[in-house]
Amino acid sequence: MSAPLILYSANTLLAYRINQIYYSERHFVWCNPYFSASAPSIDVQMPPSSTPSDICRNLVGDVSQQDVHSLKIQSNRTGIRTGASSRRNAGQITEEQFREIDQIVSAAKLADFRPLLYVIPFHLVAEQAKPVPPADRAHPFSQEYIIKDLPRLSFDVLEWSWR
Repeated sequence: MSAPLILYSANTLLAYRINQIYYSERHFVWCNPYFSASAPSIDVQMPPSSTPSDICRNLVGDVSQQDVHSLKIQSNRTGIRTGASSRRNAGQITEEQFREIDQIVSAAKLADFRPLLYVIPFHLVAEQAKPVPPADRAHPFSQEYIIKDLPRLSFDVLEWSWR
């Protein structure tokens, strides 16, 4: 399979801001080469849980409908805290910064979870983009990548309309 031209990733405004401020504009992203894979295809198997367009659409729905029990938003809160804990344990942030992040996540309003779409030119991240093992993908045949330390200069951000 040839290298993709672009990778796409969905994230929240809250996660983006924390990465920008606390992690020196370095971002952890789970991404794939398909913005949307809604049409059935024999070549592409991309379930909604790993397709940026579906993730953004679901977040927009949860934010606009004020769903305080949203599993996607709860998962994002947990993911941000887990990331902060990992960075604290690696010595990348201080204990005080970890506590600040935890307080920010606790105080975050639903609007802070509005979706952002990251557009990542593959040639800029080819060395960093690691294929996700089949057991961890949304579907064993889906193309998914993890970039653990994506520099802000390596991607564009599009804000998804949420109102």
